[in-house]
Amino acid sequence: MQLKLKKNLYSIDKNLLVKAGEAINDTVLDRAVEKARKIYLVKLKNTTILKDIKKAFLDERYAIIFSSKNAKQRILSVLGGISIPKTILAELKNLKINFPYTYLHIIMIAPLAMRVALHKDVRGKFSLKRIGELCLAHDIGKSRISKRIINKKTPLTAKEYRILRMHPLIGHVLLHYYYGKEHSKYDFVSYEHHERLDGSGYPRRIKKMSLYSQLIAIIDIFDALTSQRPYRSGTYSFRGAIDLLIDEAKKGRLNKRFVYSLIAFARHKQPILKGMKVSKFSRDLPPEWNAYGKIARK
Repeated sequence: MQLKLKKNLYSIDKNLLVKAGEAINDTVLDRAVEKARKIYLVKLKNTTILKDIKKAFLDERYAIIFSSKNAKQRILSVLGGISIPKTILAELKNLKINFPYTYLHIIMIAPLAMRVALHKDVRGKFSLKRIGELCLAHDIGKSRISKRIINKKTPLTAKEYRILRMHPLIGHVLLHYYYGKEHSKYDFVSYEHHERLDGSGYPRRIKKMSLYSQLIAIIDIFDALTSQRPYRSGTYSFRGAIDLLIDEAKKGRLNKRFVYSLIAFARHKQPILKGMKVSKFSRDLPPEWNAYGKIARK
């Protein structure tokens, strides 16, 4: 790794982890682990985050997906039993105040990913508790990206685009510090959730990813497409988002089984994956105006 940050990177508790211009490599990551302080854990059930997740269940976009009361109760029970470092709780509170889009996204994809993991054709591959822990920490690197870039309505410049794409690496460093010697259990999804199975993702362009990263990457895309964002004139329809995911799976970028598991829960009659039929044609158009992924011309 020879990626460099333009600004000093501090933890939420004001500890300097990376100096501006310093290459982020194994030495820097090891140093972050050495600087790690005692981890104080907080039960999620004792926080406002769980209350916010309960509100998220009422989101009409996902009414069918969360139509099972038993599934909702199980997900909330698992989430309530999760303990997260106090520092990550502080990061989430910071995101809620300063980056509301990102905060709502984080608390939504945790139960969504857990719901997909409950599909009978996928069940057993995942720990629901682990999914919740990984989702809640996966996007904290966004908190160190300028609000001007995150909320920009027009196409990013090439420089801004490079800065935005640093957030997985920033989160990777932060989680080395927040989890210390236990970091390897929690930081990999932060680093991998924008990677793709064909090597077209970032920041490392890897092809081999954990199953957790493969699942969360799909949910990450899905919720982002169907949510309000400053850089789009509107949201993708549910069907439009599904069409995009199917297309990405056909191109070998996303895990097809996990995409189809998500589709299954979007149907009133949740089919088994074998023999599952999906339309060969896109039905809904994307928003008329969408600056995401476009680079501004000089």
